[in-house]
Amino acid sequence: MSLVRLKDYNTNDTIAAIATFLSKSALGVIKISGKDAINIIHKVFIPRRKKDIRKAKTYTLHYGWIFNGLKRGKKSMVDEVLVSIMRKPSSYTCEDVVEISCHGGAVVLNKILEVILKQGARLARPGEFTYRAFLNGRIDLLQAEGIKTIVDAKTDKALQTAVSQLKGEAFEKFNEVKEAVKDVFLSMEADINFPEDDSKVELKGVKNKIQKISAAIKAIQDADKESKIIKDGLVCVICGKTNAGKSTLFNTLLQEERVIVSEVAGTTRDAIEETINIRGIPLRIFDTAGILTPENFIEKKALEKSSKIFSEADLIMLVLDGSRPMEKDDFFLLNKIKNLRDREDNGRECKKSVIVIINKSDLAQKLNLKNISRIKGFKVKLSALCKEGIEDLEKAIVRAAGSFSGKKEDLVFLNRYQSEILKNAHKDIREAQTYLSEGREIDLVNLSLKNALDNLGKLTGEVFCEELLESIFNDFCIGK
Repeated sequence: MSLVRLKDYNTNDTIAAIATFLSKSALGVIKISGKDAINIIHKVFIPRRKKDIRKAKTYTLHYGWIFNGLKRGKKSMVDEVLVSIMRKPSSYTCEDVVEISCHGGAVVLNKILEVILKQGARLARPGEFTYRAFLNGRIDLLQAEGIKTIVDAKTDKALQTAVSQLKGEAFEKFNEVKEAVKDVFLSMEADINFPEDDSKVELKGVKNKIQKISAAIKAIQDADKESKIIKDGLVCVICGKTNAGKSTLFNTLLQEERVIVSEVAGTTRDAIEETINIRGIPLRIFDTAGILTPENFIEKKALEKSSKIFSEADLIMLVLDGSRPMEKDDFFLLNKIKNLRDREDNGRECKKSVIVIINKSDLAQKLNLKNISRIKGFKVKLSALCKEGIEDLEKAIVRAAGSFSGKKEDLVFLNRYQSEILKNAHKDIREAQTYLSEGREIDLVNLSLKNALDNLGKLTGEVFCEELLESIFNDFCIGK
């Protein structure tokens, strides 16, 4: 599907779309929004009580029939429906809105939509209803992102966080930072414009204020990272030598036989992905090919893919066979994990969580635990085959995933473009700090503060940014 541009969102049009999934179901909903919404429904709806729908009050529900708009006879009837009337500004879009609740099913929904479009409405584009809600001041851009996340939520925690963002809590968080930047900017601006004034800006106080602003933005960035885990899931890879029990563990976590389990070494020839919910945390979990010496093209490609996933994973679960002493493949993986954990990326430590799993606890143990003491991470003993110790593994996953004890109101959902803008705002603040510490001109400090204000304004929608708007509303489904 091609990307929609803002110029495609003509707000003078009356728009309509199917708002529910096209499937066999009890109910389906079609939405109409715009200046002609009520006139259009008047042309195609026969109320049971023979009242003029154009005179209906807001927030009223009307029972009747949709017909094809040409004849008001029995043969022209399309479906028995309920029609909701919401007059501007008391609606989702702050325009006149009509919602038609009809029987579910692709044929009847498409037929009613076709009737509506014939009367002059235009098919809504992705996110166009929510775009109008934003444009008319009902929601800000952070709330728009919250709405999208509610629709996409995979866990209760993602839903709770998105609801708090919809309530405007994220906006307040950004607004506090923006007001703090604005306060410093205006005080510095006054000093620039009125140098003869006796009230000079005390630079030490300015440095302290900017330091607090930087810390506040960093806290939001950390909350954004944590929210992405809650929303999109933690990328987790299960690795280990052949026949360590990776696939058995994978199947146990999934509670189904997704991967073939065999005593033959190297049964898994490719990386297999599934998404599971571990205590409210979505886990994108990969079962990878074992450590093999590739004997053919397929095995070589499988190992290359496994290595890429291994490097990109947020969480690594290393499965060791507790019933056997450590072997060269075990040591190879231990070293690989240690190197990843110690790797420096632009001066920062590589953020990866590790869980070392000593599997086959139901058998006599021959693994020397001293060999794994140098790996920083969680250690769990279990039997994937007997399903013993799985609860301890789940607890370790929750702890390894990060500080999930944080309150939901501390989190914030941003899309990739919003995260980049926030990163730029933080860069502007750090630049202002550098100029102050170097004793540079106040004009340079204030230029950086002004750029930070602009970037923060883009995030809330107070500063127009076409690319950001398109990045948000293109991700919505048609009908939302």
